[in-house]
Amino acid sequence: MKSTQVQLVLNNLQRALLAEEKQGFTNTGVLGGFNVFMRGILPRLEQIFPGYDMDLLRSLAMQYPSWSPLRRREAFSELRRFMQEISLEAQGRLVQSEPSNVDLKLQGKQDLEEIRDVPGKHISDKQEDQKPLEKQEVEKNNDKAHSVGLIKSQEIPLERAMKGSNLVSLQSKPLQYLKGVGPERAKQLERLGIHNILNLLQYFPRRYEDRRKQLIAELQEGEMATIAGKVVAGNITSGKMKVVKLSIEQQGRLFQATWFNQIHILKQFPAGTEVVVTGKVRWKQQVPEVMATDIEKVNVSVPVNGPDLGSQTILPVYSETARLSSKVIRNIIQGVLEQVDTGFREILPHEDQLEWMERSLAYREIHFPENYTSLAHARERLVWEEILFLQLAVAGLHKGMERLDSPPLLGGEEKIQSFYEALPFKLTKAQQRVIQEIFQDLARPQGMARLVQGDVGSGKTAVAMAALLRAVGSGYQGAMMAPTEILAVQHYQSLEKIFTSIGISVVCLLGSQSKSVREETLAKIANGEAQVVVGTHALIQETVIFKALGLAVTDEQHRFGVRQRSLLQSKGESPHVLVLTATPIPRTLALTLYGDLQLSVLDEMPVGRKAIITRKLAERARPKMEKFLDEQINSGRQIYVVCPLVEESETLDLISATQRATDLQDRFPNRRVALLHGRMKGIEKETIMTAFHAGEIDILVATTVVEVGVNVPNATVMVIESAERFGLAQLHQLRGRVGRGKEQSYCFLLSGNKDSRRLDILCQTEDGFKIAEEDMRLRGTGELLGTRQHGLAELRLADLSQDGHLVEKAYQMAQKALQDPEKYELLFQEVRRTFPLEEIGVH
Repeated sequence: MKSTQVQLVLNNLQRALLAEEKQGFTNTGVLGGFNVFMRGILPRLEQIFPGYDMDLLRSLAMQYPSWSPLRRREAFSELRRFMQEISLEAQGRLVQSEPSNVDLKLQGKQDLEEIRDVPGKHISDKQEDQKPLEKQEVEKNNDKAHSVGLIKSQEIPLERAMKGSNLVSLQSKPLQYLKGVGPERAKQLERLGIHNILNLLQYFPRRYEDRRKQLIAELQEGEMATIAGKVVAGNITSGKMKVVKLSIEQQGRLFQATWFNQIHILKQFPAGTEVVVTGKVRWKQQVPEVMATDIEKVNVSVPVNGPDLGSQTILPVYSETARLSSKVIRNIIQGVLEQVDTGFREILPHEDQLEWMERSLAYREIHFPENYTSLAHARERLVWEEILFLQLAVAGLHKGMERLDSPPLLGGEEKIQSFYEALPFKLTKAQQRVIQEIFQDLARPQGMARLVQGDVGSGKTAVAMAALLRAVGSGYQGAMMAPTEILAVQHYQSLEKIFTSIGISVVCLLGSQSKSVREETLAKIANGEAQVVVGTHALIQETVIFKALGLAVTDEQHRFGVRQRSLLQSKGESPHVLVLTATPIPRTLALTLYGDLQLSVLDEMPVGRKAIITRKLAERARPKMEKFLDEQINSGRQIYVVCPLVEESETLDLISATQRATDLQDRFPNRRVALLHGRMKGIEKETIMTAFHAGEIDILVATTVVEVGVNVPNATVMVIESAERFGLAQLHQLRGRVGRGKEQSYCFLLSGNKDSRRLDILCQTEDGFKIAEEDMRLRGTGELLGTRQHGLAELRLADLSQDGHLVEKAYQMAQKALQDPEKYELLFQEVRRTFPLEEIGVH
């Protein structure tokens, strides 16, 4: 067909679209009705653009009058995208007489000039019909090409479109131009963290549905089932709740499929339609009823190049939002599935591939598995790879830190001995061992990057103090960073108490200090008068200049990574780094996050420390518990009460800290009750904590701001409201706020949940490692590994409580790769792309 005729058809369609839109989608924009116009123009469009999916146009031609205005509006936005695509294709034909400057075969079959010279020509069956250039860019000519929807982007220049897709374009292509997406849906995908095609392909299903078709005789009560048949009748009940029922025949027997308030089902699936229905089975006499969750037309609804999900026996189910269903996500992913070949090329040398499924195939199978065996192999490959990348990223981070020249710290032996003698307790064997490991690191010019992992109350602060003395004794300064001002002040007080007696100057730098105090402190840091500096993360800001910083001690709550280190480096510093964490990490997790790189464990508690008596209580035991609290206050003790929320929430029926403080003041009118929560200003928090520390407050009601490191030896009771709302590791941290003095301490877990067996382990043990293992077993690693905790992206597929064997295999591979980086260059490139160095840090 001549280009002028093509243009005429497109102009007519464009005018009809605008007219119908102007009339408010009322089917009156064109004489006789918009659907009649579509029926007339459809054959011409099919003739001009034979390779295009015309399903939407057919629907418009046949069903437009019966659609709601909202459905019509949605169809128009899809129609506009279709118009842009075919207009682009038409423009491509206009330049067919011009010679192409791209000498590239179209998927190794036909080059650009052949396609352009014969615009109407059909490629043989094994190839596709003629496609627009955007399709060529992303298509692979293989057996599955027909079952996959294609990307059609109107913003890709001709030359780049012909060069074939690559990793960069998968990361940079806007999602909104994908089939079935559009601007609004692209925003919804972004809220799920999906910004490009690469993210889309790494958005893995959360579970799978078995869609193997069953016979009516095989259906079991209460089970999910998928049944095929022909619709023979449909009805709808009148009343407020519309119950829609389809009677479906299968081999002479009937079953009923039921929906609530979905009246469109009757129009979409009239009598005579062959369908496949999925839902929960309920037997009523001899006729099964299926509470339908999904229905598909057999063959009819399948676009020429779209997903045939009717034939998919294992269907992926994705995490969805209110406006983005799993089905929509599934279809979008199916549309870009062919790009796994370019996005996920093999990165392992041949001999290391033998044990694993091919990388691109694993990405196909994790989304649309052929069978359960191939799904298991795909998951194994991708979990192993995910853990391997994480291990290599952390190893690279340590390596990056080690390359920097840090000062060897060897002095201060006399001060260290005086410190040991001044301590009111004897160091445990674990503390002594860890201190020696740190001293060995500090003696070397490679920067130390050691993580000290110790349970609540295992004495991490004493270990940090010894390290700081080594730095000061060697003529350098030490810095200790805490996540909150409360904790910084507490560290400062405990350091000053001991360090001042052995002639070491300690200063505290906080954001809330007055300008004059801050400037005086900054001057002392700059001239070296301040030997140990305690503060929040403000310590590494531009304005803080150290005379000679030798050691930075930082807390688990903050990443101290490459960026922070380079900040210090830019000031001429390259300190050793010691990271303290009170979160016990199970072996599989430690291997994943740290390999065996510079990890010290304090696995012994100080002698004579009394076990905290922990009890799980139901609401009815509250009066008895409150009587006990009164007795404790009479004995001069103090009490923590921790609540999950700051203010009353309508969505969660939980006691907020605010309400609980009011209730307790009513219950104990003669006691001093105070409230502490995260939304308070720093100065307010500090005032309350100082008063609690001084014994001026009997009951402190708080949110989890007391979780980290607060040290009040006189507090002997920890009451945790709605304990089932907290993770085990977090409850263990909270419990660690009591039991710091000589008196017997107690922890009460109030829970409305009768069978909260999770909480039993806290009543049975105080071993943080056992609790962390149990937490990981019960909840998986999702919450244990929130981005906040470790500064690396959350694991998408791996569940470290079940994938221990894959962690070990990944660890072995990581050691192998680290010994021969040149051989594994492709692997390291992928690791750097997944975890850019500037974005990660040691925790």
